[in-house]
Amino acid sequence: MKNEKMPTQKKKPVPVAKLTPAHECTKKKDVMKGGDVFADCSFTSLGLHPGLCEQLKGSRLPTYRFVLLNLVAYFFFQIEGIFGWFSAERLGFEVPTQVQAQAIPVVLTGRHVLVNAATGTGKTIAYLAPIIHQLQKIDPRIQRSDGTFALVIVPTRELCMQVYEILQKLLHRFHWIVPGYIMGGENRSKEKARLRKGISILVGTPGRLLDHLKNTSSFSHANLRWMVFDEADRILELGFGKDIEEILDTLCTRKDGSVDGKRQNLLLSATLNEKVNRLAKISLENPVMLGLGERLTQLETMVEQTGSLKSVNNEDLGDASIVEHSTDFRLPVQLIQTYAKVPCGSRLAILLSVLKHLFEKEGSNKIVVFFSTCDSVDFHYKLLSEFCWAPYEQLVGESKQKFLRCKTFRLHGNMEQEDRKTTFQSFKTEKSALLLSTDVSARGLDIPKVRCIIQYDSPGEATEYVHRVGRTARLDKRGDSLLFLQPVEIDYLKDLEKHGVKLTEYPLMKVLDSFPLYGKKFHAKNFVTLDAHPWVLSLQNALESFVSTEANINKLAKNTYCSWIRAYTAHRGELKSIFMVKKLHLGHVAKSFALKEQPSLVVKSLQRQGKKRKRDQRQKGLIKKRKVIIRT
Repeated sequence: MKNEKMPTQKKKPVPVAKLTPAHECTKKKDVMKGGDVFADCSFTSLGLHPGLCEQLKGSRLPTYRFVLLNLVAYFFFQIEGIFGWFSAERLGFEVPTQVQAQAIPVVLTGRHVLVNAATGTGKTIAYLAPIIHQLQKIDPRIQRSDGTFALVIVPTRELCMQVYEILQKLLHRFHWIVPGYIMGGENRSKEKARLRKGISILVGTPGRLLDHLKNTSSFSHANLRWMVFDEADRILELGFGKDIEEILDTLCTRKDGSVDGKRQNLLLSATLNEKVNRLAKISLENPVMLGLGERLTQLETMVEQTGSLKSVNNEDLGDASIVEHSTDFRLPVQLIQTYAKVPCGSRLAILLSVLKHLFEKEGSNKIVVFFSTCDSVDFHYKLLSEFCWAPYEQLVGESKQKFLRCKTFRLHGNMEQEDRKTTFQSFKTEKSALLLSTDVSARGLDIPKVRCIIQYDSPGEATEYVHRVGRTARLDKRGDSLLFLQPVEIDYLKDLEKHGVKLTEYPLMKVLDSFPLYGKKFHAKNFVTLDAHPWVLSLQNALESFVSTEANINKLAKNTYCSWIRAYTAHRGELKSIFMVKKLHLGHVAKSFALKEQPSLVVKSLQRQGKKRKRDQRQKGLIKKRKVIIRT
């Protein structure tokens, strides 16, 4: 579309304290610190198009439309399919969340926005809804040939697909606005063809987006009005910092390099750090900051004094205009956070016991278990899919059956793109299932009804802990999280406490006592340690026997053992003093992968690494050679 088609609107100063009734209903408390997730207002009061509000709320059709739908369904004998499809087109928000109630009116004003909010608070709708509202107002209607108007950049392929699916549902009544996505792993030629036809709102990962900006001449972005950085901290943590700067330069969307001054940049993140701070400085101009505690209060106070957003500039706010590193993290108040101190050699047996307990306790349960490596995901997936054990067989001659009788999925970055997509969609639709995953699932993904998050391998940085547990307790729903720690890693709790995250101890002994072995029940007072519990000992022996007899799983266990140790040595900064390989008993680490003996290859590898490190240090002059004194 040519630039003259765009409606020119005069920017009027809008008092922040009186944006809408929705804003007033959230002003009474800091909405990002906890409390109620939903606001005391409606989407209509936020100024959104009625059709868009209907798609968000998912209210019922008028009676005459239901009659028509029933007639069509009768003739095509697909009543259930049609109704299922129709209901899937709506998102089911009865009222906006607090984040949406604050962000949507501000985005509609055209200001640059920085949103810092807890996971699972509806940030995706907070930017998509106002963008769609503004696009549908353009007269004459936009066309595919007009190119891209809005660009949403996300860190992972799964999040890219999720945002695209939400976008499709929101655009159900605005068919002339075309959504699309581009990401690594997809067919580049097909993406190029879609870009040539035109995509109004484009969702993409940074690497593939930059590739098309450089090499796809038919990619039209002259009418670009919005650029959104969703999960900005993760984008930068994955090493896309230089790509983002190139994208900003190519599109001329730096705050000091905009072509026409009409472009609006939005930055959203659940955690803030120095990298996000730098991105905000180069991409946001005089931003409105939402969810920043005292800084947000400071902004509102100054607006009340000056009377408008426009008069509150960077000089007035000083360093608060772009937020510096925040120490405390915001987590949902309905999230119950626990930890379990587990001996290294008993980790696998106790993980399986906890999973069995959770699935037997509740028939409908969805659980995500996080691992540090792709090999670890593959090993545990293979083990759980095939391991059979009958704990009572000596007593009643019972036949062996699968230890965990639930649907199990795996997800990690080394899987083919089609497999990743299928796994993600399948797990979302299951009522009860187990997902084994790396951190590829830790950011932004909205998986319905996940009740529990288990962090079997430590997340490392505290920010990663926040995003992992953020897959549960979403939108005011209850959720649980469990962090596995070895006795030598227990100081990690202190690192989390520095960020305002406090965990309580999980009643592990009570769970183990609930399993009868050979018809007997046990009591915690009879056992000093977890690894001496009869249930744990019996299960560990069964696991080791199974792995030793299965050649494929045994080989996978050894490979996983090696990759796990390499990942363990990769912790950075202050965490190196907590997660030290030297503190571990490598024989016990081997038992955590059901190996009876420690693979000798790892010991030799560690010795070679140590010798190489010392040799490199000598060459740099860091280690002085000892003088040899020969006495005569």
